[in-house]
Amino acid sequence: MKTIEGGWPAHAKFEPTFLGYEYKDEENFRKEIEKIWMKTWLLAGRSEEIPNVGDYFTIQLENENLICMRTQSGNVHTYFNVCRHRGSRLCEEGTGNMSKGYITCPYHSWMYDSETGQLKSAPNIPRDTEEFSCSQVHLHSVKTELWDGYIWINMDENAPSLAESFRLPESWVPYEKYNMENLKIGAQDTYKVKANWKLLMENASECYHCGNIHPELSRVTPPTSQRQWIDESIPETEVLKHVGAMKLKKGFERVNMDGKAYRKPFSQLTADDESAIYYVHIFPHSYICMASDYVFIAAMWPISVSETLVKGYWLFDPEALESGEPIQDAVDIWDVTSQEDWAACEWAQKGNQSRVYESGGILTPIDWRVANFKQFVYNKMEDL
Repeated sequence: MKTIEGGWPAHAKFEPTFLGYEYKDEENFRKEIEKIWMKTWLLAGRSEEIPNVGDYFTIQLENENLICMRTQSGNVHTYFNVCRHRGSRLCEEGTGNMSKGYITCPYHSWMYDSETGQLKSAPNIPRDTEEFSCSQVHLHSVKTELWDGYIWINMDENAPSLAESFRLPESWVPYEKYNMENLKIGAQDTYKVKANWKLLMENASECYHCGNIHPELSRVTPPTSQRQWIDESIPETEVLKHVGAMKLKKGFERVNMDGKAYRKPFSQLTADDESAIYYVHIFPHSYICMASDYVFIAAMWPISVSETLVKGYWLFDPEALESGEPIQDAVDIWDVTSQEDWAACEWAQKGNQSRVYESGGILTPIDWRVANFKQFVYNKMEDL
């Protein structure tokens, strides 16, 4: 028997899945938002999405909406998309530009400085009276850090730094050669998936399904091949998980639809790196796939207990984009793979609504990464 990904670690075992209600119960979902999503570093997007002062994009997470903006000084700051006057949403569009980096409420024109979040003007309101002072009114801010070209956010003002949470830079050593800070977005897409967010991350945590539902990807990187593990001396953390590399099938040059090379590999890669694709998971909601000539990212955002929004990004060497080299081969392989994944997650969401799934299902040893993710969720839910 050929084993998937070369087998599983000695500690892997048969154990229960999440219980059925944990995929559909509204109260449990709200607790997950508070205990996990509001207290964990999340991958908000890419720095190059907002290159100019006043550029912004918004993020939807359940009932919360956030503004991520390039400020007057060139920094990136994030705020809750809520006016301090009477709660109007400040930015209704998903992307845009606020003139000169000032955030102006469309309802009553209260204007805020994006660098500090401070209220700069409130039309027809007496300034600096005993009852009201603009200098004392600020937007609610979100902790924001940049790392390797990514924008990371955390809504817990008391959260440890990104470096502490990820054990940077030591944990990132295997990925430095991809020079992701300088890559640029060649394509983006958004997927709406009618499934609980945990099912999407569970799906990403195993390749047991790959031979069944991913004929395109399995043709290039066979799931029965031995996985190439990350050096054990390189640390993981509670949220950053090294998944290792899958090797390309002999005769294939690239991870794409036909295995042919349409772009040069990244300059710092070894010959072994060129014939593999590396994966890293960032709990609770994202994964990064590093091929030899592009990087694909998926970031999942729960909208409701049974709906998740997935943002996909394809990154390339800026020279490849500027020269007009084709990129559709890379886009196609992960677009079709993603849609196959989301369909499978929707199958699972439909099935686990049944009364016969109230006690859940069975995780096998090959699902050991799913078990690790389940334990992460349970640990966070138990935190006071």
